[in-house]
Amino acid sequence: MKLIATDGESKTYPASGRLDPFPNGWFCIERGEALTSGRLIEKKWMGRDIVAWRDSNGRVCVADAICPHLGSHLGPSTGGRLLGDHLVCPFHGFRYDTLGRCVARPGGPPPRSARLGCFQVAEANGFVFAWHHHSGEEPGWWPAEMTNSVAKRSVGIVRMAGHPQVTSENSVDSAHFSYIHGYQEFRQLAKAQVAGPILRSSYGFRRNMLTRGLRWAKIEVEIAIEVWGLGISTVFVETRSGMRVRQWVLSTPVDGDVVDCWLAVDVERLPQWRWIRGPMDWLGRRLSARLFLMELVQDVNFRSRPVLSGADRDILRFRKYCEQFYATQ
Repeated sequence: MKLIATDGESKTYPASGRLDPFPNGWFCIERGEALTSGRLIEKKWMGRDIVAWRDSNGRVCVADAICPHLGSHLGPSTGGRLLGDHLVCPFHGFRYDTLGRCVARPGGPPPRSARLGCFQVAEANGFVFAWHHHSGEEPGWWPAEMTNSVAKRSVGIVRMAGHPQVTSENSVDSAHFSYIHGYQEFRQLAKAQVAGPILRSSYGFRRNMLTRGLRWAKIEVEIAIEVWGLGISTVFVETRSGMRVRQWVLSTPVDGDVVDCWLAVDVERLPQWRWIRGPMDWLGRRLSARLFLMELVQDVNFRSRPVLSGADRDILRFRKYCEQFYATQ
């Protein structure tokens, strides 16, 4: 299985283990700015075909891509389209609003029982998420808004064989930071703590600069990690020089074999150096976001069947935390 990086480079990764491929929680659908009014998208998400669109009032609908009338596929690849704010079935012309209701059909009144299978939607931090739960339970928590409005963002997406639990596990695998990424003077600032669906941990270390030409330069870094279920991970990065960056890893199961990893970097503040002012500040944040994104793509690493040691207490705590996102057997 291939992982396609944002720079076009291919990497091969092993498939995940025997975890339930579709855990409960919030999982990314699309960037908010890409889901514009009048645009209908279709994709495979959590093992099912879905469609999504935004109406003129800003409401987003994420729904199963099957018409409840006679089962036509509603995606644009099969002729599904938008007429104003309504999704039109390509087979019989039934129209649905963003609440999933059938609001019109040719030749007569719409049947009240015709409703799309819709998902709860949350829009936060520039992304659209949908709620998945095996038993249909309503959300018990919602993604928090953490985006700095002045941040410069760079976004990429990679598709790889894997599982959202495995891609999130790096956040508590403290041993790999030094051994794989070469971080020096690594220290844990706070043990992993669990509060319901949220897991937090923080670390400090020294590392090389991001670009190959400046690898010789060292920077002092502290990071604060938050995992919001298995679909949302964020790393807040702050350097001693005053730079502030937030990284996002949004891992979404596609079909049970592969996941789409949305990788985003928000550069909130550059180092507090005198020469970075005015236009240089704007340009620097743009370039830094891209550099951090390239580094983040390289940092996606996992093993499907790890052999844990006694030092991996946070990994064991993380796996216990993950149990709440699976269907009860």
